Order: sequence, then structure tokens, then C-alpha cells
Amino acid sequence: MNTAAPTTAHKKLVGILLTIVFALTCLPAALAVDLNVDAGFYFKQSRGGTCTLASAAMMLRRRAYFDGRTDWVDVTENSVRSTAWSNGLAHSFTYREMQVAYATLPSNHQEKTQLLIQLLAQHPEGIVLYDRTQPHAVLLTDYTNGVFYCSDPAGNISSGRIPLTSSSVSITRASCYWYVSADHNGAALQADDLRLEGMRYPVNVHTGSGMALTGTANSTSGSTLEGVQVAILDENDKIVQSAQAQVGGTSFSLKTLDDQIRFGELPTGCYTYMVIVTESSGETLCFASDFTVSDAATSTATYWSVQDPDGTKLTDQTITATAEETIQSTLGWLSGLFG
Repeated sequence: MNTAAPTTAHKKLVGILLTIVFALTCLPAALAVDLNVDAGFYFKQSRGGTCTLASAAMMLRRRAYFDGRTDWVDVTENSVRSTAWSNGLAHSFTYREMQVAYATLPSNHQEKTQLLIQLLAQHPEGIVLYDRTQPHAVLLTDYTNGVFYCSDPAGNISSGRIPLTSSSVSITRASCYWYVSADHNGAALQADDLRLEGMRYPVNVHTGSGMALTGTANSTSGSTLEGVQVAILDENDKIVQSAQAQVGGTSFSLKTLDDQIRFGELPTGCYTYMVIVTESSGETLCFASDFTVSDAATSTATYWSVQDPDGTKLTDQTITATAEETIQSTLGWLSGLFG
């Protein structure tokens, strides 16, 4: 629908956006944390027998990136070795404020599979999955669309993030794992976070094709979510589609708004997809991502968890010297939103 004249819902949306501007928390997807996009997380083990160490280092590298540590690229097999290795990977160790622990898996295949899915939902950085029968370990990174993915440090296996079935470890044979049990790197893990999890956002939508809204907005502190808004803006920053819902709970599925956002009705062009979540405590989260509608092949990306550019709590974000320019630029954008 064309919304040259603002409706009540859109006025509410602008009010929320203004709140976000002054909190400096509305973020482009390019700056947010997407661990499924390889920013340089993965590498091969340096020698035989260090697969567990290499996998743990990749896990900690992803965790450090998620936390917004600027030195995440310095997390390597060698840097982790001094605190984690003694003729084998220690069952518990601490590296740069990240505590790692060890646990065993149930023998029942179904129970094991469900536990691994649950663990990956709790640990977006992944877990080190170990197969004693080989013996060999991989970094199990995520479970997406019914498929387990991993990075295998073995030199004879494809690099990067690959399906677990393409690695040398299987769910059936895996018997134990390492995981990040605690992390004291700033506010990212405080209990009052707002999160968008399992969310898909468009990158290039084929003309006439739809895309289902997926994912959930969650308040991990137990505070009440007040509202969720979804909007599509055209290249002139005019809202062309929008939907909103009052929540009144701690979780909300974006699928609830799916029938109100119709990607298949958008004409060819450039757009911005935006999701805004507000909490009763006053905390606000905003996600924005540019996409195109064209005759090219449709593609989407899976978004695990939205924090902020540094992986820290949105209300605690520290802006650099360009903050004033950011405010003026965004205010200018808002002033023309319904012009």
C-alpha cells in the first residue's frame, strides 16, 4: 500500500524511530552481528592432533567477534594454546574473560540431536563437537533449515562453514563437546537484552515472489515486550508497507505479521526492510537492511541475533566522534519520511 499520508500506525512508528535516533541504536544490517557470514572465523589446524584446540579457537574467535572485541582476529590456535592445551584440550579453561567447559552427550541419537539443536540456539558462537572413535573434533556452528553446519579443521576437508555431513564427524558418533559456559566481555550477555533470533531478511527478492517473515523477538530478562513493528521503505525512504502488533508478553513471532507484509507485490527497485521492537523497560531494538527487488535469482540470509555493531547492549552503545553527524543525518532522513 502507498502511504504518502501518514496513518496512526505510521505516526507511532515515527515516534519509535525518533526514540531510537536519540538513543543512537538504529542499526544497518551490515554493522550487526551475523555469525553465518564468514568474516574470517575459520582456519585449519596447524598440525596433527590439535583439532580440538583449533576448533575451540574458532569458537572463541566467533564469540569474541559477537562480543564486539576488536582483537577477535588475534584469537588463534597458538594464542589459545597456553591456557587451554596440555597434551590435549583441557576440560575447562578461561581465555580473555571467556570460560570454556566440557560435557558429554546422551547416547540416544534423538536425544543427542535435540540437545545439540538446543545448545546451538543458546550458543551462536558454536560448540566444539568431538568424535572419540576417530578421534576428531569440529566446530559445530549452527542448525539452519534442518541442517547442522560446521567448520572442520582437518586439512583434507573443505574450508569454511560446511554441512556437517560433508565433514569427518557425525552426530551419531559424537560423544562430547566443549562450549562457552560464561563470558564477561561487557554488557552483551546481561539478562535484559532484547534479541531478534532466527530472523530471515531479504537480500534480493525475485519480482512477484514472496518471502515469509520468520524469527522471534525475545526479552531475555523477562520484561514485557510492548510492541513490534515491521516496515518496508522505498529508495526515497517512504513507507510502502507496514505492520505492527501489541505484544504484552516476553516473546513474539514475526510470523504473526506475515500476511500484512507482501514482498511479492513490490515493484522492481531498492528497498529497506526494518523491524523495531520495544520493551516495557524503555529499551528499544531496531534492525534495518537494504534489499532489491529484481528479476535476478531470489536469495535470503539467515540472521541469528541482533545486538548492535559491537555486540553490546543497545542502550549502552558508545558512539565515536561521528555521533553528531549520525544524529543530523538520521534526523534529516526522518524529517522526509512522510514528506
